[in-house]
Formats: sequence, structure tokens, C-alpha cells
Amino acid sequence: MLNNFFEFIDFMNNNQSAISDSNSGQLTFNPVLRGISHVLSVLFHPLFIPLYGTWLIIYTHSFSFAGFYGKKLFAVYASVFANMILLTGVTVLLLKQLKFIQSIRMHTQKDRIIPYIATMTFYFWAFLVFRHQTTIPLVLTAFVLGSFLAVVIAFISNLALKISMHALGMGGLLGLMFCIFSDPYYNITLLLLIIILLCGIVGTSRLILGEHTLREVYLGFMFGILAQLIAFWVIV
Repeated sequence: MLNNFFEFIDFMNNNQSAISDSNSGQLTFNPVLRGISHVLSVLFHPLFIPLYGTWLIIYTHSFSFAGFYGKKLFAVYASVFANMILLTGVTVLLLKQLKFIQSIRMHTQKDRIIPYIATMTFYFWAFLVFRHQTTIPLVLTAFVLGSFLAVVIAFISNLALKISMHALGMGGLLGLMFCIFSDPYYNITLLLLIIILLCGIVGTSRLILGEHTLREVYLGFMFGILAQLIAFWVIV
């Protein structure tokens, strides 16, 4: 079955290449469509996914965070922002300034090596912080672990091929929704459908911008979902 899956990805990827190579040699899209794709790529940048995931967890598990209000709830968001977003973002900017990477957009596999290592370090630290706080609901700890595992998988796969980090992040959100949806206590059908729709929109935007192939996008989604499933199986 796994072989058939990868054969399907190769088939779709080859079809995309064949279409792109025809006529002008490259697919062209309306400037407005490309502009919208750029905006979506910024809004759903993988850097911000941990914050979105945290909000989704607090929204769907409001009873688990009943004791979190005011400064205590702010501290949860601040911890995620500082450890998983701010530190990662500043590191990438410093790497660019010091010329360790060519672009903050990290087009090449080589550019992604050091940022991946830094991100793994920060994400694992965030996991340890939440893991040792008994008041933090396990679902949030599991999500942070899943985010760490996703980056680990991306780092390993980067040795062979580049995958879409946008798809990886959105796949993580989708994996989180799958894990929550599996509990019959939570009725999040509409929210799940919205996340699925957003995954398709973000993945399509990356293809429109020519940043990735279908294979890179599909693998990103698959790895992101898989990482969350593993994390929830381990923690929750």
C-alpha cells in the first residue's frame, strides 16, 4: 500500500512537470491570484502554526483550561510564542544576517539544515517546559511534542528531498483535529472541515507560487499528520 501511495505521488508530480514544461515552460497565474497566495503563505506560515494550534486546543478544551484566565492564560500563549515562534524567527534572521543561509525563505535543502536543528531544539525545550507543568492539559503537551516530531521528520527527509514546511504545519493542525475528533465527546465536525479546506487552500497557494511540487506538498501533509498521531498516542 505504501508503495502504491508513493507511485501515485510520483505520477501526480510527473503530470505537474509535464504541464509546466508545455507552452512557455512554466505555469503562469493571474497576478491577483498570486498576490492572494502570497498573503495566505504569510498568514499560515509554519512559524505561526504552534500559536494557531494552541488557540484551537484552548477553544475546544475550554473546560480543561477553566482554571486558566487572565495572566495564567496569557502565560500559556506567551510561552508558546517565545519558545516556538520568537526564538525560531530570530534565529533564522540571524542566520541570514551572518550569511549562513541565502534567504529566510530557505529555498534549498542546504539552507534548511541549521534552521531545522535550531527549531528542533526550541520545540523540544517547549515540550519539556509543558511536560513538567502538571497544570498544563496533556492535549497541549502532546501537540507541542507532535510539532517537535514533525520537524525531526522534516529534518531527516531533508537529507533526500525538500518538503513543504507550510504543508507540514497545516498537516500538524489537521492531525491535531483528527486526534480531537476521535473522541466522541467533542463535536468539532465543522472545525475539522474548515481545517481541511484551509489545508487545500494553503497547499494550492504553494503550488501557484511555484515554491513546491505536488510530491513535496503531499509529503508535508502526511508527515505533519503522522507526527501528531504519534505524539497523541504517546502522551494522551
